[in-house]
Amino acid sequence: MPRTFKATIALIISLVVLALLTVFNVTQTNNAEKKISEMSRKIEAISENNAKILRQLEKGVAVSGHTSTSSPSNDKYAAALREPGNLLEPRTEPLIPADAQEGGTLRRYMGSTPKGYNWLTENGADVAELQTYVHNAFANRDPVDPDKWISELAYKIEVSDDNLVYTIHLREGVYWQTPNVDFSDSKYEWLKKERELTAEDAVFFFEMIQNPQVQAGSIKNYFEDMDKAEVIDRYTFKVTWKKKVYQSQDMTLGGYPLPKWLFTKNDDGTDIPEATLGTQFNNHWSARFPIGTGPYKISAIETDKRIALERNDNYWGPKPPIKTVEYQIIKDPNTAYLKLTSGRDLDLTSLPEPVYQQDVVDGGPNSPFKTGKLKYDVVTRPVYYYLGWNADKPIFSDARVRTAMTHALDREGIIKHTLSGLGKVLTGPFLPDHPGNNPAVKAYEYDLDKAAALLKEAGWEDTDGNGILDKVIDGKKTEFRFTILAYNKPTTRSYLSVYKEALRKIGVNMTPSYLDWSLMQKKMDEREFDAFTGGWGLSWTTDPYQLWHSSQADMVKGSNRVGFRNKEADKIIETLRETFDTQERIKLLQDFHMIMHKEQPYTFFYQLDTAFAWQPRMQNMVFQKLRPQDLSLPWWIDQDMQ
Repeated sequence: MPRTFKATIALIISLVVLALLTVFNVTQTNNAEKKISEMSRKIEAISENNAKILRQLEKGVAVSGHTSTSSPSNDKYAAALREPGNLLEPRTEPLIPADAQEGGTLRRYMGSTPKGYNWLTENGADVAELQTYVHNAFANRDPVDPDKWISELAYKIEVSDDNLVYTIHLREGVYWQTPNVDFSDSKYEWLKKERELTAEDAVFFFEMIQNPQVQAGSIKNYFEDMDKAEVIDRYTFKVTWKKKVYQSQDMTLGGYPLPKWLFTKNDDGTDIPEATLGTQFNNHWSARFPIGTGPYKISAIETDKRIALERNDNYWGPKPPIKTVEYQIIKDPNTAYLKLTSGRDLDLTSLPEPVYQQDVVDGGPNSPFKTGKLKYDVVTRPVYYYLGWNADKPIFSDARVRTAMTHALDREGIIKHTLSGLGKVLTGPFLPDHPGNNPAVKAYEYDLDKAAALLKEAGWEDTDGNGILDKVIDGKKTEFRFTILAYNKPTTRSYLSVYKEALRKIGVNMTPSYLDWSLMQKKMDEREFDAFTGGWGLSWTTDPYQLWHSSQADMVKGSNRVGFRNKEADKIIETLRETFDTQERIKLLQDFHMIMHKEQPYTFFYQLDTAFAWQPRMQNMVFQKLRPQDLSLPWWIDQDMQ
């Protein structure tokens, strides 16, 4: 018997039982309040059972990456994954556990309101995380086995023998979420129409990347060798590359559609002129409440308060158990922890390092993690932190000065005492276990004498005895004073105070400027800084082009914010893009690592370990290998512990 038919029978039986219970309870006249309560519990139990049936059904098809809405289509999609020419494979494990309970609200922490919500033009980790809830890519790397690709919006992807042409087949019956606008205003009437995802939307993504007006500097570089994207039919499109490059598969499969029917219109439904389409795309009116095809939709954005996501009941894929995800905007992580311990205001947060030390490492029998009031896990993340030096500023244009800045930072001491051991010292742009790490590179030790010697070698001396180094630059006496932009959180304040004192001892005056993330990101994008504290989340595959190629130093909203320009590094980066042999790539990456070590465009600081803490009612708390590791789609909430 087909699985869909069995599920239908089970649901019908459950509904009949529900109807009988309702009649029985309504006819009772004595002790009405008690009867209503009993009926409510029975209804909840039946609803939970129905949800479990649906999840079991979805589990049966989730392995092949599709849903249960149409048996013929499901058969077609499952069969496609078995075709030899398909780049996509079945999912290693079902996304949603069959025993997950339905419902509930996950309240989680976010440090600040994102500065924008345009999926393509924004480059913040917070926006990228929201996108994983609200939207879908054509394909994703498997969260258990990231070396293989699994189906998302595409059910079949083929590549030509020369690896230049990708043919992508989209699922049918996938619909865009309805924009969150005030429909009492008649000008939005045109947005009520149901819109199916088509190849036009898929190709529009690639067109906007290639549009010179679109400010997507952080991603444009990956598509420099793309030739074109073209619609074949309503659900099929092709992407053609000029030459075979290492990242072409990632960029093609990991792309995502953009609603052409929306981004080509003004808010009243009139057409945006072709000549200004890219310019208006950058600040499109719809980005206030971005939409997608994903498992959740944004229901509310209250600046500096919260961002609420509601489960998308029209979602084409397995529906996550948790009904609502609410990000609470809390600037102080210590305040977030207090809200977590209250048991009423927050369900998940990352622990501030001092709290981790106090309540986990040194926690006594009354610690909430010892009593069972809270649970935690330490997750090593594909993220590193650094101090970035603006090489376009005269004081940081010399590599000797930048190296001196690294010698003046007690990285080991800060990780041990300020970060409570939650990190590992880095020597370059790769994580410690990455094969691109050059074994010949040794970390610059904390040594103020070496730092002072390097500064003197670079021409910095205290000529007037005021305790501040100075140097004649462009005919003008310039003191070594600079401002460093920093994300406003206690840990950053703590280690920068230590760093400030160390620099003072060698005649350098540093002034921290603590900012909310949205303002800090704006200043970085506009290159309004001497130095800044930053961090990068890394992809599964490695391509240094975005961060380190000279061409990206002048790219609007590009990622080479520090203005690093090096011809030898450029040559290696360009060669890496066309090198597929693993051993050759490792050699090139290690050579690149050595250049970065000598040039010190960043003071590479540490790889991040994060201690996540949550309420015990949160279940199936798995953290995946890929970013965002704390994606809650497979989690569920024990309703009996509410």
